[in-house]
Amino acid sequence: MSVRGWKYAAGLAVLPLALVACGSDTPGTDGSGGPAVSIDTPAPSLTPTQTPSATPSATPAVTPTTTPTGGPTPTKTPGKPVETPTPLKPIRLTNSMLLTGGEVAKGDPKRGWAATAGSASTPICGRGSTRGDGVLGALSRNYTNGLDASGGQWLTRYKDAASAKAAYEEILKTIASCKSARPAPTHARKITEDRAVAVGDATRIVRWYDYPLPSDQGSEDGGFPYAVTRKGAIVSVVAFREMGKGIKPANFEAIARSAAAHLA
Repeated sequence: MSVRGWKYAAGLAVLPLALVACGSDTPGTDGSGGPAVSIDTPAPSLTPTQTPSATPSATPAVTPTTTPTGGPTPTKTPGKPVETPTPLKPIRLTNSMLLTGGEVAKGDPKRGWAATAGSASTPICGRGSTRGDGVLGALSRNYTNGLDASGGQWLTRYKDAASAKAAYEEILKTIASCKSARPAPTHARKITEDRAVAVGDATRIVRWYDYPLPSDQGSEDGGFPYAVTRKGAIVSVVAFREMGKGIKPANFEAIARSAAAHLA
């Protein structure tokens, strides 16, 4: 073989090595019997090569606020029904609701009590001790024993029981303060009785006692008992004034109970 033939043979021997070096590590065939050319394309990895970002790049879907049509609709548990107070029927005041002279005489016997014509005289603690605000009707009656004692009963009607209760409380405050009539300079005054009586919706007896100071020993003392009763939308006030200690507490309570019975 000539020198040129050796160079050609050597070139053929080097060519497969160069082709293999540019391809894969494992030689193969391409179906025609020649060496197959492999392209360095990486196979897909099962494990991602990059850690996904904590914040997704796409805007997350908004959760619907309404209940899906296919799901159950929540129901509210019904609460306790609100009680509506039944309004009171209007009540007209009549003379039959007032104490008679005979009932006063029976409650405080042997003193000659009788009813007299005309309106009752204003009691010691003033007109405010006989009525409250919002009066819709009023009646009164006067009583006397013809000697040293007199008194009266005042009935007032209001829009409803709540208004009557407010008037009742206001009347009691007025009696407790009794600012309308101050005692004489030589006299003093104090409450000697203040108690509840279980009759009507509410009843309270309060008694003022006016007495002379030591500097005026010859002056007379005086008793001024009140009985205030509330029943429904009506308030009754019975008030007496007389010389001395006044009507006995038990007798005055009996009169107060008779007055409350007229309101039932």
